[in-house]
Amino acid sequence: MGETVTAPARRSRIFWQDGSAEAAGPPLTESVDCDVCIIGGGFTGLWTAYFLRQTDPSLRICVLDSGLAGGAASGTADGFVTPTIGKDLEQIVRGHGRQAAAAACDAVGRSILEIGRFTRRHRVAADYQAKNYLMVATTAVQASRLRRNRDLTASLGARFETTLLDAAQARQRIGSPAIQAAIVTGGATVDPFALARGLLATIRGQGVRVYEQTPARHVDRTADGYRVTTPQARVDAHRVVLATSAFQHRLPGFRRQVLPVWSYAMVSEPLSTEQLDRLVWPRREGLVEAKSFLVCGRLTADNRLLWGGGMARYHLGRDMGAGRVDDRRVFTDLRRSFDRYFPMWHDVRFSHTYGGCVDITRDLVPHFGTAAPGLLYGYGYCGNGIAASHLGGKVLCDLVLGRDTELTRLFFVDGREPAFPPEPLTFLGVRAASRLIEFQERLR
Repeated sequence: MGETVTAPARRSRIFWQDGSAEAAGPPLTESVDCDVCIIGGGFTGLWTAYFLRQTDPSLRICVLDSGLAGGAASGTADGFVTPTIGKDLEQIVRGHGRQAAAAACDAVGRSILEIGRFTRRHRVAADYQAKNYLMVATTAVQASRLRRNRDLTASLGARFETTLLDAAQARQRIGSPAIQAAIVTGGATVDPFALARGLLATIRGQGVRVYEQTPARHVDRTADGYRVTTPQARVDAHRVVLATSAFQHRLPGFRRQVLPVWSYAMVSEPLSTEQLDRLVWPRREGLVEAKSFLVCGRLTADNRLLWGGGMARYHLGRDMGAGRVDDRRVFTDLRRSFDRYFPMWHDVRFSHTYGGCVDITRDLVPHFGTAAPGLLYGYGYCGNGIAASHLGGKVLCDLVLGRDTELTRLFFVDGREPAFPPEPLTFLGVRAASRLIEFQERLR
């Protein structure tokens, strides 16, 4: 049996940021005017600024972030760049039709390729690796789900081909005894924090003003647009973009549109050559388990194993307190699932354990749109945001500029956005649904 996760050397330190020399820049201390003010310095806000600058270099753009730009959800992601919109492709097809689902899948698939081109063009050292990943099944029910997903994806004319593997074929790719089947699909892996900071450096070099340690206290309508009030100054802007991810629920009008749900990960010490030789993993693809509360794993550039996912945690009142970063029950469950997949690595130690919040919507798809004239928003990636936020930046660029394009006609733009019920109904409902799903998964 594997060891329990006790007293890791860097407990609650985010792996991607541990040892980084990146520090938050100075806050805004003097009031400024601009054409577009973007609130939120994660992937959505940074990509929006990038595409606006590419489209209209004359625009005066400023970005505000309450802490370290790229340091929240964007900089704690597991680094999978996947062709995923929301959580459930079958649900999207049922709700919006095949044509709408196909258009969304194609658009996010393009973003995977374009992120790679961006890192090469701007020499961003984010360890972008264009490679397939495996969606794996450990039960017959999961294998059936894989086949349905493969058939549906193929019928939509997906940009990335999917290949179904039986147990023997799958274990030639990743030699885990737990894997019973898999589909291989296109994607990439990346160091998410390095990508975010590289994107930040790029837009700063292009003249975008970014103010870190600058929370937006109020956004008020004015005769010429909006006034964003910060602790020490204000920003007057013609248009404002709200791009605060899991913090979106703190903004007026979005309280019940999004939930901050905790997701967790562990990262091992560097694996020795002897440990690596115990397992067949020739192409170093990432793996994602095909179940509701998935687990995922991937190797890093320095031969560590990242293992994340498990039971999603939502706390009453949308609690995002720092004390939730470390949840020993979650890490015990993650270690248990790791041992099930990789019993040959019983001696692997995990040096980093941490959590962060992802933005979950009620219909499990992202949403972009116009809250009021000149006030735009984007949120709700449901844990699949690296490629989707790149697409979101392009969507928001078009919305800011008032352009009618194929991107602004995607089904999740200015569409219906179902709300969660008020508390404590949301907390009770999420807890009941989570326990039911967990029970059903254990029976399969």
